Amino acid sequence: MGVAYRLLITIHFCSSLHKALNYGGALNFPPPSPDDTQPHNLISPPTGKPVARRSIFVALMIVTSFTLMATIVWWQMQAQPQPIALANITPIPIALMIDGQRTDALTTARTVAQFLQEQQITLEPQDALSLAPEATLEADQLITIAKARDVLLRVDGNAQTIRTPYTLPYDILKQQNVMLSDHDRVWLDDLEVEIVEVLLWSLPVTRIQVEYAVTVTLVDENTSTELITTADTVGDALFEAAITLYLADEVQPDVAAPIVDGMTISITRAQPLQIVVDGQTLETRAQAGNVRDALAETGVALIGLDYSIPSETDPVSPGMTITIVRVTEELVGEDVPIEFATQYVPDETLSLDSRVVRQEGVNGLLRRNQRVRYENDVEVSRDDAGEEVMQASTPRIMAYGTQIVLNSISTPEGTFEYWRRLRVYATSYHPAALGGDNVTSIGETLRKGIIGADPKLIPYRTNIYVEGYGTGFIADTGGARSSPYWIDLGYSDEDFVGWHRYVDIYLLTPVPADINYLLPEWRELRGVSDGGG
Repeated sequence: MGVAYRLLITIHFCSSLHKALNYGGALNFPPPSPDDTQPHNLISPPTGKPVARRSIFVALMIVTSFTLMATIVWWQMQAQPQPIALANITPIPIALMIDGQRTDALTTARTVAQFLQEQQITLEPQDALSLAPEATLEADQLITIAKARDVLLRVDGNAQTIRTPYTLPYDILKQQNVMLSDHDRVWLDDLEVEIVEVLLWSLPVTRIQVEYAVTVTLVDENTSTELITTADTVGDALFEAAITLYLADEVQPDVAAPIVDGMTISITRAQPLQIVVDGQTLETRAQAGNVRDALAETGVALIGLDYSIPSETDPVSPGMTITIVRVTEELVGEDVPIEFATQYVPDETLSLDSRVVRQEGVNGLLRRNQRVRYENDVEVSRDDAGEEVMQASTPRIMAYGTQIVLNSISTPEGTFEYWRRLRVYATSYHPAALGGDNVTSIGETLRKGIIGADPKLIPYRTNIYVEGYGTGFIADTGGARSSPYWIDLGYSDEDFVGWHRYVDIYLLTPVPADINYLLPEWRELRGVSDGGG
C-alpha cells in the first residue's frame, strides 16, 4: 500500500472526529431546547456530564491519531530498502577489456552485472562476456567483452549476415557449425585461401565464402575415376580436372548441367587427331575414315596448291598428325644495285696524302626476274627467270698526290726535317705490362724511343718524332685494331708514362726509297673520338 494512500486514510479519520466534536452527534449531546438561555458548545458545555463524555472522546482521538502515525512510519520503513553501511566496503581494482581496448577501474560492485551497470555498459545478446554476469568479482580480475559485429557468410551460394563477437574466420565458422574439408574452397574478404590458412588467419574478416566440394564419378571411355570438385557445372568440373574435350566428343550430362553430389559424368571420345595448320596445332577428334573427310569434319580446307601430309586419301589412325601446307607462288623482278668501283690514279701535281675526286661514281641497276615459291609463308625456292642491266655503273675516279714536300718542325730536341705527317691515337707500354717481356718484334730491347705501329702503315725502322714524347723509330707492332692509325710508345719500367690520346707524328728524313703513296683512308679508332683532330 502506498504512503499517499495511508496518509489519505488518516486525514479522513481526523476529519470525521472533527465533525463529531462540532455537531455533537457522535458524543450524544442533547438537542437544544427553547428554554435554554445559552446554547451548549464543545468549549463550555451546559452540564458536567456532557463535559466528561467529551473528554473521553478527545483522549480516544489523540490515542488513535498516534497509533495511525506510528503505523504509517512502520509502513514507510518496510517499503524503503535499508541503507548499506558503505563505509565498511573497500573498492577493488578491476581491468575491463572491450574489443582489445583496456580500461582499469576501482569498483565497490560485488558481481560482474553490478560492475557493468556501474560502467553504464549494455550488452547485446550476441556480445561475448568472459565471465558470467552473476560471477563474484575479485581484485585485479580481467573482464573481457567482445562486441558483436556483422559478418557476411556465404555457403554454397546461400548468403546470410550474422552477428558475432568473433573476428577470426576459424572461430566464426566454428560458431556457425561450418565444417571444412581439404578439397573445399574458401574466400576471406574476396581473397581465395588454402584451407590451412583458415586456421592460421590472424586478421579480422567481414566476408567469408565457402564452396563445399562434392564427389562425382567420371567415366572417360573405359576408365572410371572419382573427382572431388567445387565446380558449379559439368563443364567447369572437367576443366578444373584438366580434362580436354573436343568438338566431336559427347558428354553426358551436358557440360552446362549443374554438378550434383554422387552424379556420374560419361565421355564418349571421338578419334584423336592433331592438325597443324596456319601456324597453330589443333588438338581435335573426328569420326572420319580418311584425311580428306577428317579435314572437312573439322572445318579445315585445302585451297589451290595446298597439300596435306599425309595425303588426302590416307586413312585416319588414332593420334595421327595431319600437317597442312599452304602453297603460294609469285613472279617477282628484283632490282639489285651495281655498286660503282673507285679507281685511284696518281697525280704528281698533288702533295703526298692529298686526294681529289676527279669523277663521282654512280651505282648501276640490275633487274633479276625470279619465280618464288612459298610454303606456309616461308620461301622454299627461287627459280631464275632471266636478268637485265637497267643502268650501268659509273666508276669514281680518285686522284692521290705523289709529290714529296719536305718541312721542318722545331722541338725541344731541336729542329727536325720531315716528309709526312700523320694523325694517330697514341698509347704506351713497358716490360712490366708484358709480364717482363722486353724484346720487340724485330729484336730490339723495349725502352723509350722504341715505338710500335702497324708496319703496313709505317714500315719498321722508320724514324719519327712524336709531340710530347720525342724521337724514336718503329721497332715493334701489336694486335689488330679498328683503325691502322695508332702507335704504341715504348718505355722502360723506370720511366713509364701512360698515353691515351690523339697526337700528330712526323716521319723524319731521309725519305725512304719505297713509299706507300696510297695509305688507307683515315678513320678514328672505334669508341675513341679525336676531339682535336
